[in-house]
Amino acid sequence: MDIKLLKKVHIVGIGGCASSAVAEYLVRRNIVVTGSEKKERGGLEKLEALGVKIFYGHNKKNVLEYGERPDIVLYSPAVTSLDPNNPELSASRENKIQLSSWQSFIGKYLSGIGKTGITISGSEGKGTTGGILTAILKDTEFDPLSILGAKIKGIANGEDSNIYLGSGSTYILEADEYNRNFFNYSPDINVMINFQYEHPETYKNFEEYKEAFYKYFTNMRGRKTLIFRATDNIVDFAKQYSINKTHKIIWFGEDKRVLSKTTGDKYYIENHKLSENGNYFNISHSDGNIDIHLPFLPGYIVSNAVGALLAAKELGLQIDKIINNIKNFKGMVRRFDVAKTIGTGAIVADYGHSPESINCIVGELRNIYKGKKIHLIFQPHLFSRTYNFFDDFILALKKADKISVVDIYPAREKEEEWKDRVSSEMLYEELKRLGAEVYFVGDRANLYEKLIDKIDPNEATCFIGAGDMDLYYDKLIKNFIQ
Repeated sequence: MDIKLLKKVHIVGIGGCASSAVAEYLVRRNIVVTGSEKKERGGLEKLEALGVKIFYGHNKKNVLEYGERPDIVLYSPAVTSLDPNNPELSASRENKIQLSSWQSFIGKYLSGIGKTGITISGSEGKGTTGGILTAILKDTEFDPLSILGAKIKGIANGEDSNIYLGSGSTYILEADEYNRNFFNYSPDINVMINFQYEHPETYKNFEEYKEAFYKYFTNMRGRKTLIFRATDNIVDFAKQYSINKTHKIIWFGEDKRVLSKTTGDKYYIENHKLSENGNYFNISHSDGNIDIHLPFLPGYIVSNAVGALLAAKELGLQIDKIINNIKNFKGMVRRFDVAKTIGTGAIVADYGHSPESINCIVGELRNIYKGKKIHLIFQPHLFSRTYNFFDDFILALKKADKISVVDIYPAREKEEEWKDRVSSEMLYEELKRLGAEVYFVGDRANLYEKLIDKIDPNEATCFIGAGDMDLYYDKLIKNFIQ
C-alpha cells in the first residue's frame, strides 16, 4: 500500500474519531481528500480548514466530485452496518474504484513501512494508554505515528489531536475489536489494560470475544510481546490459550493475589496514593524500585501509564527518559476531563460507556471529591449494549446520588429495529421504580433546558457516554465552570 502513489482519496463516514485522523494524515501527505457524513455535525472544522471537502448526506455524486476519480474510497464499518447498499459504495463499485475499510487500508500501509508496531487492545482504556505512550515517545528516536480514537491534549503544536505525526521508528494504534477490526493489524507489541465481555452486536458471548483476541494475538509479528495488566479475566485468558508458549508476556498490576498466578516478568504497582496533585506510587521489580509521580487524575490512569511505560521500556527507551517524558502528558479529551466549578465541585466529561466504566468513574469521583454528591448525566451508546447489559447499567447508575438519562446514541444501529425492546426511558423508569433520584432528558438537544436547574456547582457532575453529547453541552456547562 504505497501512499506516495495516491493523489485523491474519498472517505465515507469521515466524521468518525479515527477515520478523521486517517483523513488528516493523508492531507498532510499532500493527498487530496474528500469525505461524507450522513448528516451535518460539528467537530470537522479542523479537516475543513485543511482543505477537506465534506459532503453532508450520502450521494453517488460525492465520489466523483470535481470530475476527478479517487484512487481509493475508504469507509467506516459503521457505514456498511447502517446501509450495506450505501450509494457512495455502490458508485465506487460501478466505477470500479478500489474500496477498503480505513482499518484495512491503514493496516496494510503500516505493515509495509518498516516501523515497530504498538497496539493497545482490551475492552477499555485504549485511547488513554495510547495517548500516554505517544507523550513518552514524542521527540525520541521512537517518535511515533499515532492514530487514535481520542484526542490527546496539546500534542500537536499545542493543539488537541487524535493524530501525531512523529518521524521515528514506531507507530501506535488502538486495536478496536468491534467488527473484528483489529484483524487488520500485525503489531510487534500489544498492551492490554482490562478485559471484559463487550460488543454483543459482534460477539454472541464472552467465549467468542476471547477467541477473537487470541486470533488477533496470533497475527502479531517480530518480538510478539504482550504487556498485560494482571486481572482475573486476563490471567484466565492467557492460561486458557497457553499464550506464554508463543509470546513474551510482561505482567504488571496492583493485585498481588492475581500476579501470584502468573509466571514470567512481573512489575508490582505499590503504595499508590491519590491527591489533588495527582498520583504517587512506585513500581517494584526484580531489578529494583521506581518512584513515580503522575501530575494528573484520576486514580485508574496509573494502570494506563504503567502499561505505556513498560511498552516504552520494551522498545529500549531508558527509564529516566520515560519518567521525565510521562510528565508531559496533559490528558485526553473526554477521558476524565475535569473543569472546576464556580462552587466547590467539579464537572467531568468522560467517554465511559459500559457498566464497568460507570462503576469505575463513580468510584473515582467518590475518592477525589469526598463528601460531594455525584450526579451522572448518562448518554447510553448503542441499543444492543444497553439491551444486553440493562440490569448491569441499572446497578452501576444507582451508585450515583443523582442520574440524568439522555436518549440512546444509535451510532451504527437503527433505532426502528430496537425501539420496542430498549430505550433510555426504560432505564429512567426502572431507576425511578427503585427509588433513585433520576431525571429524563431525552434528546441531547434538551440538555440545557432540562438540566439548567438540576446541576449544582457544589457537586461532582459527570457527563458520561461515548456518543455525541459533547456537541450539545457546552452552553450548559459555561454556566457552572470558572
